[in-house]
Amino acid sequence: MAGGYDVLKQTHQALCSPLVDERAFRAALGRPRSDLGSVAHYLGLPVEQRPDLSPYFDRLFYLVTNTDVAEAGLDPLLHFIEHGFAQRRSPHPLIDLRFIAGADAHMLGEPPAMAALLDLLEFDLASPSPYFDLDHYRTQLGDRSPARAALLHFLTIGIHEGVRPNPLFDPAWYAGFHGDAPIDAIGALRHFVVLGDRQGRAASTGFDGAAYRARNPDVAQSGMWPLAHYLHFGRKEGRKPVAAHAAAAARPLPHPVPNDVAAAPPWGGYEEMRTRLRTAHEARIASVQARAPKLVASKAPLADLARLRLPAAPAPRVSILVPMFNELKYTVECLMALMRARPSVSFEVVIADDASTDPDVRALAMVPNLRVMRQPANSGFIRNCNAAFLQCRAPYVLLLNNDTQVQPGAVDRLVAALDAMPGVAAAGAKLIYPNGRLQEAGCYLRADGESGMVGLGDDPDAGGFCYDRDVAYCSGAALIVRRALVGAQLFDTLYEPAYCEDADLCLRLIAGGYRVRYVHEAVVVHHLSVSTNRGSRLGKARGIIRNQHRLTQRWGPLLSRLDRVRTLAFYLPQFHPIPQNDLWWGKGFTEWTNVAKARPGYAGQHQPHLPADLGFYDLRSAETLTAQARLARRYGIEGFCVYSYHLGGGRVLSRPLEIVRADPSIPFRWCLCWANENWTRHWDGGKGDILAEQRYDAETLAAVIADAVSQAADPRYVRVRGCPVFAVYRPLLLPDPAGFAASCRQAFAAAGFEGVHLIYVESMETADRAVPPAELGFDAAVEFPPHGRAVHAEAPAQRVRDDWDGTRFSYPDTVAAFCHRPSAPYRRYPAVFPGWDNTPRQPSRGNSFDGATPEIFRAFVEERIEEARRHTMGDERLLFVNAWNEWAEGAHLEPDTVYGHRWLEALRDAVGSDGVGAAAA
Repeated sequence: MAGGYDVLKQTHQALCSPLVDERAFRAALGRPRSDLGSVAHYLGLPVEQRPDLSPYFDRLFYLVTNTDVAEAGLDPLLHFIEHGFAQRRSPHPLIDLRFIAGADAHMLGEPPAMAALLDLLEFDLASPSPYFDLDHYRTQLGDRSPARAALLHFLTIGIHEGVRPNPLFDPAWYAGFHGDAPIDAIGALRHFVVLGDRQGRAASTGFDGAAYRARNPDVAQSGMWPLAHYLHFGRKEGRKPVAAHAAAAARPLPHPVPNDVAAAPPWGGYEEMRTRLRTAHEARIASVQARAPKLVASKAPLADLARLRLPAAPAPRVSILVPMFNELKYTVECLMALMRARPSVSFEVVIADDASTDPDVRALAMVPNLRVMRQPANSGFIRNCNAAFLQCRAPYVLLLNNDTQVQPGAVDRLVAALDAMPGVAAAGAKLIYPNGRLQEAGCYLRADGESGMVGLGDDPDAGGFCYDRDVAYCSGAALIVRRALVGAQLFDTLYEPAYCEDADLCLRLIAGGYRVRYVHEAVVVHHLSVSTNRGSRLGKARGIIRNQHRLTQRWGPLLSRLDRVRTLAFYLPQFHPIPQNDLWWGKGFTEWTNVAKARPGYAGQHQPHLPADLGFYDLRSAETLTAQARLARRYGIEGFCVYSYHLGGGRVLSRPLEIVRADPSIPFRWCLCWANENWTRHWDGGKGDILAEQRYDAETLAAVIADAVSQAADPRYVRVRGCPVFAVYRPLLLPDPAGFAASCRQAFAAAGFEGVHLIYVESMETADRAVPPAELGFDAAVEFPPHGRAVHAEAPAQRVRDDWDGTRFSYPDTVAAFCHRPSAPYRRYPAVFPGWDNTPRQPSRGNSFDGATPEIFRAFVEERIEEARRHTMGDERLLFVNAWNEWAEGAHLEPDTVYGHRWLEALRDAVGSDGVGAAAA
């Protein structure tokens, strides 16, 4: 046991190396490096399945170039950290430690230190390899050049956009020209550095390695590889590169293409898509025309104060605590607005005066029934509020800034939110600016303590801000709390003089098992920091940064959990033979039958989509199901939303889940989506040419519900707030959606579940109708791109098949359409799709999307993660992907022979870049 603990501690120490990226670690393992449990989880994984934890370490490259490590079955990352670095073994094709040390013996430190290597890479102190030319890379990017960490930029963005690492190596050309090289850019780069340059292969049309070596015999004698020699020595010596004379032919597809037109894989588009989405968002916000609310204005504060009368409240339901320091005018207007709003609930007002220096402030003591708690000396915002909080008498305390004006009904609705939900410990208002624009519809918190005000500057009447929901915290400008749950101290003095104290308060309540709620109909106008705006902005910024750090020190694990986005991918089980398909389509038919025979109909169409890593698998294999689950987990996908079919009186395509349920060791996590539509010869779920009809009789509905209840009993089944997730693909086809939902809830309750989380899919007839889930008896909806907002491609197609008469759409434009769609006034889970092309099912009239690249997909995922962050909270923060394996519709994350792992890498990078990841298994 002691030996195991020693290994754990040694591994923990290694993984605390500066080489390991903390965000990548959290994304892959769900917890920080400081948690020994996460290190134990890492060690528990087979070596070949351990995640990538640093952009500067290439596991495959290290194993290929260090056969002793591979043969011994050692973890390559741990070996490099513990031994390889000191031995100057290179961790990455573009990081050559011997090259670095040869250029400057002191660059890596004496003795060599990993921190020195990271400084070199992060601050661009020198080129890390002859193959990566810092100056050339920056010249290509121009104004888009990163301020630092150029190699990181290249590895995450530049290489996928076709930017070269040096003047004479072109990854895309190399991959296409050399038939045995990997098709993906990273794989092509790795292949060239390990093998291609040594063999003298052409690196681009501008450099033929064999010809350069033949022209310069001393290069061969030196043992240096041609391009490495030229980049490091040859160009300085005035030698000339030798152009490749062979034609730069593209790599042929696995099957012949009519008219010899091949679809070259597109590259890039990330920066352009991010800029496009950001510009459109800014333009939309700028165009918002909100209605300014009616405000109370006090032109003579003392006179208005003399007329003010507050109601007596011997036993108030709510104490309204208003902190102030001078600024009497705003305080008077705050009180006048409160009286204009006429709350029906009994209340008292407690003024927390932090020893104001304005003598007029003392007039507040003359207002009937107004309680003024004056500090003997200025003690700061937090201590002032804490002292007054102790004097509050009501079970609820409403914190209200003195520069706010409550609107009619606001106080009553905040009180009602606490009355209605015992599990809610705090509730916040919708804050708007005096000009009518939205200031805050609740707030979210990042894992690093950074906060965001939901809807800042937007239209307060937009759908996404017009329903109540749980949030990480609400601003203390208008926040009601249960006094008994808060305890004796309102705000922690750790955050003096101010900033983050309200976030800390809400996190304290959440950590205690309670919830914080945003109440959309409780509207409060807030001038935003009238007092603090008079101080130093620099001092304010420093205070915020300091307290964010304190917040993360205290609440780090909780913040990471709240900031996590759970990714679920729709999953098609139709990859094994069944009697029905044998009858309709021929013996042994599966989706692969259509996939393999697909051909492009126009120039540039990527068909066929052929599987890479997993091959043409059969889902009756436990090995395949295990491999899928592990691959998904490796790239941050928590589980699958598996289509479930009940046709002709029984379940269909159920064999894969039967295998999973029979074997608890398969790390397959799932929830069900009832695909309730007809099976037709045209694969369209319509009413013509029906092969098997979807029934809705009582027996079928009972069987559907019973199956969902039975599967939800498995501990691997996906849940939200403890409730199993159950989705319905086309809810409006149900004769009585609300009755079906009620039957579901009854059945799950009878089986002992806390409840069921019912989701409907916004597909087909609901794709763009914004049907509130509550109208159907459901809890939430989920987008289903590209349904509902597909944008037609403008450029005409160049046909390569006379019978092709399909429809083409633009992937970038459709991505933009989904990202800019109006927010919904209900819980709608965002979704993304990596592409779409159903030519395998509709050879002559299929729908396809042009311009899809993993880089644009990454920008899409990042945008929808932000949408999830704005409108969902905790384990409700779900992102769906359409789909994991819809091969016959060209929508798959699984690796193929053209893009390899690039779709999965794009998803992982988008999730990892935001410090979020899959839930712990």
